Amino acid sequence: MASPLHLYLLGSFRLLHRNEVVKGFDQARLQELLAYLLLHRGSPIPRQQLAFFFWLDSTEEQARTNLRNLWHRLRRALPDADQLLITDELTVQWRGEDACWSDVAAFEAGLQQARAKADIDGQIAALEEAVATYGGELLPGCYSDWLLAERDRLAQAYGVAREQLAALHEARRDYRQAIGHAQALLRHDPLHEPAYAQLMRLHALNDDRAAALHTYHTCVTVLRRELDVAPSGATRELYERLLNVKPQPVAPAQTEAAIPLMGREAEWAQLLRAWREARGRPGLALIAGEAGIGKTRLAEALVEWVGRQGIPRIGKL
Repeated sequence: MASPLHLYLLGSFRLLHRNEVVKGFDQARLQELLAYLLLHRGSPIPRQQLAFFFWLDSTEEQARTNLRNLWHRLRRALPDADQLLITDELTVQWRGEDACWSDVAAFEAGLQQARAKADIDGQIAALEEAVATYGGELLPGCYSDWLLAERDRLAQAYGVAREQLAALHEARRDYRQAIGHAQALLRHDPLHEPAYAQLMRLHALNDDRAAALHTYHTCVTVLRRELDVAPSGATRELYERLLNVKPQPVAPAQTEAAIPLMGREAEWAQLLRAWREARGRPGLALIAGEAGIGKTRLAEALVEWVGRQGIPRIGKL
């Protein structure tokens, strides 16, 4: 059965009860209290801790009085408060996991499900569901110290999820989907230089050299304007390699290399992971197995993947 209460904390504050907006939550401090309870759901919270976090500059007595007043307002405004809140003389606790859906809880649950999945498709599905619930920063109009830390934590988790989705779609050789996630990551964090490098590579893999070079110039402009720094040596090296990549004579959809490696997605992802972990150091990957199972095709795909990024190869298959 669907939860009657829906709480949105990401991007903006909204509280709905049976699809109707719940009134009485206009004050930022009341929104923060509800957010704190939700983010620390599942365990009792000492009243003294709440009073300290919310009224740092007040005396202990005044902070406790403020908390009692705010708690009274919360119970009056929150539908079915007795089902959602547990209180005693020393602690308070949120117990509304079943009675209240929240975007924060759904986002974190999606990330946890992705970590538990062993297959690429399962990881992608869980991460896609997670990022879809992330509507923006946690309570962007509130600036309490404790909330700023939670806001940064969730924002970083969202960025990592987008980065993982780009890498997973790259492992499936679905470069367009990977590009979309890399672009979403840069919209979320325009100063994250590794995302520019990731997007440059993906454009190159998708045979769009012009877009790859344009991404580099955007990176240069943004970093110079916002931080007064230049891209790292690794990003500049990638750019210089891509300058020397010759355009592919045939569209990706028409080449054998663009055909998915059916039944070898896990091995392909393992090869890409080994390549990234090497980071320019010497390494060896051995593709072993019976004749006719696709070892050569897998090796050819890796050579093509490397070549599209302007990385020279030595020897031949």
